[in-house]
Amino acid sequence: MGSSRGAWLLLVLSFSSAFVSVWGQNGTVNGTVNGTANATANATVYVYPSCNGVEIVYQLQEVLRISPNASKLVDQPYRFEANLTVNNKGYSTVDSWGVGLNWRNREILVSASGDSGTLTPEDGSAYPANVSQGCVLLPASLITLHNEIETAGDITQSQKSFTLVGTEFGNPKNPMPSNVNFTTPGYNCSIPKLYGNDTMHTCCLEPNNNITLTNDDSFHIPEYGDFTITYDVLSTYATNYQAQVTISNNSPVGRLDNWALNWTWQESEFIYSMQGARPKFADTQVCVNGLAAKSYQPAPGLDINSALSCSVTPEISDLPLQKQNDTTLGNVKYCCRNGTILPAIIDPSKSKSAFTMQVYKVQPYNIDALHLVPPINFNLVNSSYTCGIPKRIAPSLFPDPDTTLNYNKPAQKTWQVSCNVTTGPKKPPPKCCVSFSTYLNDSIVPCPTYACGVLPNPNPTQCNANTSAMLLPYSALTMRPENRTAQLLAWASILHKEVPNPLPCPDNCGVNINWHVVSDYTKGWSARMSLFGWSNVTYPDWFAVVEMPQALPGYEKAYTFNGTLVNGTLIPPTNTSLVVQGNPGYNNYLLGSDQAKTGVSVLQSVISFTKKTTPGIDVKGRAGFPTKVWFNGDECAVPDTWPTSGTFRNSPKAFLGGLLLLLVTLLCGPLELL
Repeated sequence: MGSSRGAWLLLVLSFSSAFVSVWGQNGTVNGTVNGTANATANATVYVYPSCNGVEIVYQLQEVLRISPNASKLVDQPYRFEANLTVNNKGYSTVDSWGVGLNWRNREILVSASGDSGTLTPEDGSAYPANVSQGCVLLPASLITLHNEIETAGDITQSQKSFTLVGTEFGNPKNPMPSNVNFTTPGYNCSIPKLYGNDTMHTCCLEPNNNITLTNDDSFHIPEYGDFTITYDVLSTYATNYQAQVTISNNSPVGRLDNWALNWTWQESEFIYSMQGARPKFADTQVCVNGLAAKSYQPAPGLDINSALSCSVTPEISDLPLQKQNDTTLGNVKYCCRNGTILPAIIDPSKSKSAFTMQVYKVQPYNIDALHLVPPINFNLVNSSYTCGIPKRIAPSLFPDPDTTLNYNKPAQKTWQVSCNVTTGPKKPPPKCCVSFSTYLNDSIVPCPTYACGVLPNPNPTQCNANTSAMLLPYSALTMRPENRTAQLLAWASILHKEVPNPLPCPDNCGVNINWHVVSDYTKGWSARMSLFGWSNVTYPDWFAVVEMPQALPGYEKAYTFNGTLVNGTLIPPTNTSLVVQGNPGYNNYLLGSDQAKTGVSVLQSVISFTKKTTPGIDVKGRAGFPTKVWFNGDECAVPDTWPTSGTFRNSPKAFLGGLLLLLVTLLCGPLELL
């Protein structure tokens, strides 16, 4: 009887369980209860195909509707949580790796962390990060994927898991990414396969089957971006270490002015002293109220109240030139230049900036001199560059100050951070633009509409952002853009051109560069390059880079500027780019317009070319005009068209005026006005 009752009870419980399960399934839409509530992880264990490479599994754990409650379903936010597992089942140990994810629901990633460390977006974005266009996640610090051969199958060393938490929008009928892959060069990933509605799997085969074993002293190959940040530990002790940070300019067109650098400490370290630079804030209360006070009692030679910076994200800036030989604040090679870093082609001695600092560790890490962890999230503040993660490279070598000795001392450890020009949606707008003109045409092709972006608080009724800029007469070139309206209307009337209503928006650029083809004859040709400073910003030691693949092999001379060909540094073939700069004490300052006597700051030079090395060049066509221009490291907006003979009005006076200007410039130097 008891047995019969037990059987009936078991049957009832089973039925109830099944009923609850079915009820729950009927209330879910692809893991979301009625599209509004929670979804929990699927307990199904999937069997994946054999993989002799790196296996990546993305498994959705939860989707939860969150506030605010949007009126449109497409704008409703949802919290999602997923596990990302990377398992090395191949022959090679992998030190440098990343995972690419393509999203499709306007995702914002809030965190990506696991027991082994954290993952950070490759473009240097801080969390929360907009990853709606896809992203590559890299380990914030070195996380090695050992192979199972060298670990005897210890998956704790070959497999790493991370929890991804973020927000997505819309009815998440399919909250999974559209693609996942392994970004290490040479690996070939299979098309990701979806298991159920919550799991995605791919296998990425390695380029060869050579067995590699881990070497604790293995290093990444140095990667030289536009700017490189080198973090050298010079000496180390149990509680602290001495570090040198060097910012190097590897780009022929890049430049930093008033540089500022920040990062994030991984283990609550603090800066006790520094030479060659200075943090923006001390934040000593962080030390006094935090782990530093627990780690270090007041003692002679160490008072945390005197720490230079206790911030977890310190912001460091350069010192002025007069501190260069200060034995307390400066006295570091490459320090103290007011934050200016120039390309090596301009001045090799000014292409680096460096500073040293004494860094203290806190509990429980302040007992081991060999425990050294670099900061992460390096960022060149307010610049157009995005920095990657620190990668350990072979220790830097520091030569003995006595140059007669053949002796180099290596750093204890060295990490390198590569920073490159920001691309994609996060790329900042240009700060300069280019206009084109020629002796064959009385009209100037102006800078594009809104070339340098929209000014704060724009009034959209005042101008048309979607209309091409109107042609300019020469008389308007030296006028401030906001004062050209009457000239534009009169010129449009002369040319019988339709006038848009409202008028096109201005370019809003602080610097305008005009490229004017002055002459074209049998053996050569010439152009005039003019720089206009419309803002109140003064540019000392300015430089510009002009890219002209077809014309620059015939470059001869810049008459009042200093011109230097860049040999194959930018894009092949060689001799396609020209660096121009002012001559010291003469025209190396582009003044702010408020400092110019005429209210217009202008610098210009005639540049001559030969046709011996460029036979058949079409100077009257595209070849006579730059394809790209940079000013002080920023790429300028360039028109997508150029003036030609017969397109608008032709005037023999323009040709004679160009020859006269060439003659005057050769004899007298640059003119104040055109």
